[in-house]
Amino acid sequence: MRRVSRRGTGRLLLLLLCGIIIGSIVGYILSLYVDHPMFTHTVTLGMENPITLNLTAFTIVLGFSLHINFGTVLGVIIGLVLYFRS
Repeated sequence: MRRVSRRGTGRLLLLLLCGIIIGSIVGYILSLYVDHPMFTHTVTLGMENPITLNLTAFTIVLGFSLHINFGTVLGVIIGLVLYFRS
């Protein structure tokens, strides 16, 4: 038989997404008030310029960019801790 777990993938994704969003906002606010490289440095992962496929009837634009700062990492860690504690 399969063991039923209280934790679900949806809950993990929700907690991580909330952690990323709240952590990014907190990291941005901290970078405005604290002039330390740990708070002001942002790493960008992804594409600088999106790929554009121009067809006659419509245009498709594909691109993804992720900006990571100290708050984002802290938010992900807090989201994971909340997930494993629940």
